[in-house]
Amino acid sequence: MTFTERTTDARSFRHWPGNVEADYIYTSGIAGERFFRELRDHGRLMGTRCSECGTQWVPPKLFCEECFKEVHDWVELPREGTVGAACIVGVALDGSRLSAPEAWGLVRFAGFRGGFVHRLLVTPDRARAGLRVRAVLKPEGTRTGAITDIRGFSP
Repeated sequence: MTFTERTTDARSFRHWPGNVEADYIYTSGIAGERFFRELRDHGRLMGTRCSECGTQWVPPKLFCEECFKEVHDWVELPREGTVGAACIVGVALDGSRLSAPEAWGLVRFAGFRGGFVHRLLVTPDRARAGLRVRAVLKPEGTRTGAITDIRGFSP
């Protein structure tokens, strides 16, 4: 007999009110580390390609989701992509109101599965799916190896 079969009345579950502190640290992993080093040191956006089935991924993956083979081939993304979806953001990550709304979008690259959700360097009224955009990077020497090294995507 399973737990839910034994317990049919939710009031019979034992519980303790209170808060549980849970801090998490997420690493970028091996593929993410290389992606961010390439971005910082060479200003290149990189993806991976499966040598077995030819599927290309961005962000890069170490294993192919199509044929489950280990991926070793790295390829540079085209600097230009297409906005697959767009939205207007008026609230910052900390919950405060932004002084001006920002456009964000899912940027996809021809021949690659996946994409980046990132800032679109356009006024909110110009943000739309189908918009052709190009990555705008921070200047060399100011990049730190983070996704914010991409200032945004501009038409």
